[in-house]
Amino acid sequence: MIPILVPVFSLLGISLNLAFSNTLTQPDWALALLLASLLAHRQNWVWVLPCVLFHDVVFYWSFGASFLMVALVPLAMIYLDQHLGAGLPQRLLLMLAVVLSLLQPGWGLAAALLTLCLCIPVWHLLTRQYAQQEA
Repeated sequence: MIPILVPVFSLLGISLNLAFSNTLTQPDWALALLLASLLAHRQNWVWVLPCVLFHDVVFYWSFGASFLMVALVPLAMIYLDQHLGAGLPQRLLLMLAVVLSLLQPGWGLAAALLTLCLCIPVWHLLTRQYAQQEA
């Protein structure tokens, strides 16, 4: 169910960002949802990466604004999990690195912080969902 709902809500988030881009400082809704789902379950890269690629094409007309950082997250998670064990600090650093990549295309610090503040509770919610599914 999560692989269906997150992309749908991401499309809604892209629509919100495009509709209110001139009037409000708002988070990058789609990137926050997609990043949270990737951090909650590493195997989600299969559908998260194409969604992030679509996100970048819609917003920046390029293939590399956020996509390159998000594409490194699963590899970094594998490496860090093997060497340090699965842990919260590593995930938070990866989240921060991706959110800071928003500053490069010109989102602004307030929007990047809002994206970070949105990503954390969504990540927590999705992690709990995956834990309940496995139990």
